[in-house]
Amino acid sequence: MVLDVLLESVNVLSALATAALVVLTSKPTRASGVPYLLAIPAGFGLITVAFAVQIFQPFLVSGSPLLGSPVQAIWLLTQTYGMLFIAFAYAKRTRLRLIGESTTADLLTAALVTIVFLTVMFATRAFGTVEAASTNAELFLRAVIMVATVYIIYETLRNWSQTRKASLGFVTIGFTFFLIEQVGFILALGALGSVAVFLAYEGRIVGLFVLNTLLIVGVRRGDLVSVMKRLGLAAPAHYRATPYLP
Repeated sequence: MVLDVLLESVNVLSALATAALVVLTSKPTRASGVPYLLAIPAGFGLITVAFAVQIFQPFLVSGSPLLGSPVQAIWLLTQTYGMLFIAFAYAKRTRLRLIGESTTADLLTAALVTIVFLTVMFATRAFGTVEAASTNAELFLRAVIMVATVYIIYETLRNWSQTRKASLGFVTIGFTFFLIEQVGFILALGALGSVAVFLAYEGRIVGLFVLNTLLIVGVRRGDLVSVMKRLGLAAPAHYRATPYLP
């Protein structure tokens, strides 16, 4: 019971910290006048909703244990969408080929993730067990979150001189801790117990703390440009070689 109370406290703190990121990123992205950058506060907003659902999951499933898997699927899928929103914003800012140049490709990617998730769940249930279906589906979604997080880290590292100048590299560190979070949860699926769960939640909390601190400390009131730079959004567009025309 002590562990449950502890985890609930961490989930509440996680929801509050991501909600703070929504507030901190909303005004700068609106002021930028670039519509797709609003995907950043929207992404953090979806993650906030996911953590909020995770908070209430024990109360929602207490009367009916069968609701456990669907509720977990909902909040984890919502968290996945949130991280994809953020990754798509970085891709559009730097005009990464296909994903960063096409809204249709973004929508198709999100739809494909949903289809594969449902396929994994129902196929595993048909040929295996309910527990295996839940585990495989969670493993898939956490892998997607990891891929999106790795891409964001890549974008902050690609222009390292600017990232280091704007944030001393802390934006990269913050997202790296989110990657550690997913590694911890994946290890927990492998029955590695409380150590893996501790690693996961530690990664999440430290990552959220780093990003919140980065966007608050040393940022002058009304200095919206610094917030954008500290997020690593100052990276130049991806280079496109100009074809040789004789």
